[in-house]
Amino acid sequence: MKAALLAAGKGKRLRPATEARPKPLLPIAGSTLFEYNLSLVPDLEVYAVVSYRKELFIDLSRRLGFRIVDQGRPMGTGHAVMKLGEVVRDDILLLYADIYLPPDSVERILSYRDRYDHVVAVTPVERPWEFGVVELSSGLLRRIVEKPRKGEEPSNLIVAGAFLLSQSIFDHLMDVTLSPRGEIELTDALTLAASRGERVGVVTVSPWVDAGRPSDFLLAQKYLLNDVISGERAPPSGYTLEGDILISSTGVVEDSELDGPSVIAGSLRESTLGPYSYLETGSSALRSKILNSIVMTGSSVLDSVVTDSLITDGSSIEGSTLVRSVTAPSSRVVNCELEEEKLWESRECIT
Repeated sequence: MKAALLAAGKGKRLRPATEARPKPLLPIAGSTLFEYNLSLVPDLEVYAVVSYRKELFIDLSRRLGFRIVDQGRPMGTGHAVMKLGEVVRDDILLLYADIYLPPDSVERILSYRDRYDHVVAVTPVERPWEFGVVELSSGLLRRIVEKPRKGEEPSNLIVAGAFLLSQSIFDHLMDVTLSPRGEIELTDALTLAASRGERVGVVTVSPWVDAGRPSDFLLAQKYLLNDVISGERAPPSGYTLEGDILISSTGVVEDSELDGPSVIAGSLRESTLGPYSYLETGSSALRSKILNSIVMTGSSVLDSVVTDSLITDGSSIEGSTLVRSVTAPSSRVVNCELEEEKLWESRECIT
């Protein structure tokens, strides 16, 4: 068996933050979603299917020891698995690299290996029509319906982005047709496998987060921090846990208040950080409050309040209040009160 992480997407819903880094490599809870999901994988040879900003994954692979598969122009999750099949023919533990999964998810999926031909992790959600929805028959997966009309979804269970796939999946992928959006869908191949008599089992995981939107990305950080504080996950490399605060050797705290769970790797002076906030290495805050937010490397927050926001690499926030906002890399925001803004360029407001 091999393992693979799918990490080729651009993360469009998180733009402009993903102008700096792909979504799986954005900082979160002291690490990245890619590295957290990689940590779930047991002692297996691991591949990463990449495309957007693939050079960043190549650099990371040298440190962490996984192998790179270049998807080229992404044409869906099934296409990613087909590209994987060009270099490895084996059973595959497959994870999306941009989701939050509970720490025991992979162990539970693998426990079903001898019972089914394929295993799909599913999770119950309130708005299933926004996802791939699973229909079951006698406890087995019968089909997956991609984004059905509201009210026509066969259940409230959706595909959660974690799978155990036997080698036959490569044959099924060769037989599926392009989806309405012109892509090769892994969900169609699994539906085809079920229609051909293969046993496709499901494992329910919860909580779960598709970290595609800024609010969901911050929710994933909340779950990850809670996992570390509770001892269900190890602290990320380079951090020590002091109470409910993750502290790096690069973290500086002077005349400030830390509300946990939070992560401090940057410079915090005369400020408040947290709860559920992350000041990344190379970032700073002075006379400011940062609540449920991530301030990325090279960014500075001065005389400001930042809430439920992503401050992307190299940004400068001065004398401002930001709520549920995302800055583009290297943005400068001066004397502004902003709510639910995606800032693609610098802004200076009249006071």
